Amino acid sequence: MKLTLASCFNRLILVATISVSAQINATTIKGTITFVKKPPLVGIAYIPIADISPTQETVVIDQIDKQFTTNMAVISSGGEVTFKNSDNVEHNVFANDAKQSAKFDVGLMQPGGEKKIKVDWQQNSIVRVGCKIHPKMRTYLSTINTPFHRIIEFEKGQQQYQFSLNQIPDNADIFSFKIPKYDAVNIDLLTGSSWEVDITKNGKIRGHITIIKE
Repeated sequence: MKLTLASCFNRLILVATISVSAQINATTIKGTITFVKKPPLVGIAYIPIADISPTQETVVIDQIDKQFTTNMAVISSGGEVTFKNSDNVEHNVFANDAKQSAKFDVGLMQPGGEKKIKVDWQQNSIVRVGCKIHPKMRTYLSTINTPFHRIIEFEKGQQQYQFSLNQIPDNADIFSFKIPKYDAVNIDLLTGSSWEVDITKNGKIRGHITIIKE
């Protein structure tokens, strides 16, 4: 089949139109987080998606210098987490969160060892993971099922942070922001284009989050 110059030009216009339409139908969420005093360890901003199939991925978290290699990992309920021990000391990774029905104990992990656990607790929860041998060690498993998320790791001495969530479907209706042990922030994206909300812990103001929808 021969293509004329006109037909090629028309196809290019069609592709460009589809591309522009896709960009028009995508939304960007920009956020600024400001803490009043000392920031916590980590938080997560995300757009919940109801009609997406859970992914059965495996997340890997290592232990080096008596620390987990990440402060938070995202995984869907039904997925698996592999814990590795690259330290030269033993570890014992566990979680015990009755509220989220999350409980596991991998037992003693020798140097160079690894253990795998299945995430069988509820979606939209954050579970603390620790080490029975080294109490200061901690990380968090966030069970959300959406590609639109951003983990924000906070640092001592820094009180303001910025983030963005790109290519959000324009019909997305909820923005969520969670910090372990803090009150959850949920914003109805259909009610405007900018919001400023208090960040609270047990009802006490610890900071503010500003959200802009573009």
